[in-house]
Amino acid sequence: MNVQNKGGWQRGFEWVVARLPAPYREGKMPYVVFFVTKAIALLLVYSALNTYQNSTPWLLMLAAWLALLLLLVNHGLSLSWGVHLGTVAGAFVLTYAAWHVGGVFSPRLTWLLVLPLTPFYVISRRAGMAWLLIVWLIQLGMALANHHGLVPVFETGPEHALSSWVTFSLVTGMLIVVPLIYDRLHVMTLQKSLRYQEALEAKRQELELTLQTREHFIATVSHELRTPMNAILGFNALLLSQVEGKPEALKVLNHTRQSADHLMTVINDILDYSQLQAGKLVVQPETFELRRVADHAFELFKPRVNSMELDYRIELDEHLPGWVHTDRHRLMQVLVNLLGNALKFTHQGSVVLRVQWLNPGVQFTVQDTGIGIPHARQLNIFKRFSQAEDDTQARYGGNGLGLAISQKLAHLLGGEIGFESEPGKGSRFWLHLPLSAAAAPPKAFEKHPHMLQSAHRAWTFLVADDHPVNRLLLKQVLKNAWPHSVVLQAVDGQQTLDVLREQDVDLVFMDMVMPVMDGIDATGFIRQDELARIRQVPVFGLTANVNPLDLERFKAAGLSDVMLKPFEPAELCQRVESWLLAGHEAI
Repeated sequence: MNVQNKGGWQRGFEWVVARLPAPYREGKMPYVVFFVTKAIALLLVYSALNTYQNSTPWLLMLAAWLALLLLLVNHGLSLSWGVHLGTVAGAFVLTYAAWHVGGVFSPRLTWLLVLPLTPFYVISRRAGMAWLLIVWLIQLGMALANHHGLVPVFETGPEHALSSWVTFSLVTGMLIVVPLIYDRLHVMTLQKSLRYQEALEAKRQELELTLQTREHFIATVSHELRTPMNAILGFNALLLSQVEGKPEALKVLNHTRQSADHLMTVINDILDYSQLQAGKLVVQPETFELRRVADHAFELFKPRVNSMELDYRIELDEHLPGWVHTDRHRLMQVLVNLLGNALKFTHQGSVVLRVQWLNPGVQFTVQDTGIGIPHARQLNIFKRFSQAEDDTQARYGGNGLGLAISQKLAHLLGGEIGFESEPGKGSRFWLHLPLSAAAAPPKAFEKHPHMLQSAHRAWTFLVADDHPVNRLLLKQVLKNAWPHSVVLQAVDGQQTLDVLREQDVDLVFMDMVMPVMDGIDATGFIRQDELARIRQVPVFGLTANVNPLDLERFKAAGLSDVMLKPFEPAELCQRVESWLLAGHEAI
């Protein structure tokens, strides 16, 4: 049946349902109302045409009882109880009426066929089948009573023809009309369900669009923040290498670096939380020295602690394994979050980082003597944007994401994170990871930019980036590593292709987001160029866009390698040299 094509009868039926009192419009109540109303009407008609005067009072009482039950259901009586009570009354009256006018031979016995319909449609199939069994038993009992002569003698005659005809006709009508009413109500319910599903689908699409917009917004903001941070951190690193022996300048640059690192932590927290919520953040295990990572996280805050009267120390278990296998970056991120929080809320006393070997497993503990966490706020401490007090952000700074991200990262690493805290006495945060000792990886030959094998070579680089400061930074890094190199520049993908067609280039640095033609399209055109020298040139991606889908598209376009901004100059130069030497050997 096509529920979209409504006939006039169905529209009229819906019109009637819409005008029922509010309590009678919900669920299966319209069916009950129609059925009971029809039953009452038939009982009144039947009592008027009835030739058996002794049964008329019973028929009228049954009609009144059904009307009363309808009102009681409206005032709180269970619908199931109402149906059962009405069916019991109907069975009693019909059995009584049939008993006095022929028993099993009485046409009134056919009314029993209608009794199981309402329990079946309104309550359940089980209830309908139960009443069908009861009706069969009544019919069987009536037949046995007739067989044994227990039923009063009844004289039939032509005067009973009208009553029998009315009985058979009304029962036949009821057997057709009752399912028809239920069917129409089912169609109305189905239409309502379809409209509800359409509304849900529209809401789902709206939510998906909102999520896409949010991810795009976060990616855009992250890109716009990382781009200037790339220049700040890059030039800071270059300056640090130039001020050896100048303690005052070194102190200023270290403070600048710490502030920039803190800002990058905030940027990464927001981005990481978005990716965690979307289920896109994955761990990348590697084998590394556990003590070195713990020391590195600890040392990051030493410059800040030097200006504070604070006992800041690290305690490493002598039984710790030398090498472990997990995501070094994510472990470092959690430790930095915990240490940063401890130092933020501790102005005197001590902050201690302990790393203990539990055999198996490693537990990292950050204990402080700071302000502690109020008991009322402790249940929400790992929720996003949650801080211990309402004025915490104003007094101490922070974005309320660090602990929420740390908890999710701990779970991603297969571990657990927790804390104990006493207001005014301090807090103890712990991270337990199921780490075990790992074999040390083969030692790699570590290079420094000024120790590169090809430092004497006059390579030709092409830097494609629409930000002049980023081009200046990369040019300076490349000239420091390869003093004799030539660094060409392009401001978009189209200009990059034009430069490649004009002269030979040893390696291209490609930004992803650029005007006119972005880095993804430009890389694709390079890989499809008819000239082999263009098609085979190494393309090194440098981007501040950290959206996983965009990065996958960038790599799929044909990148040789990719690094995120801000980048470490030493690592960049080492990776670039490997591609330069590989390309040179291939020639």
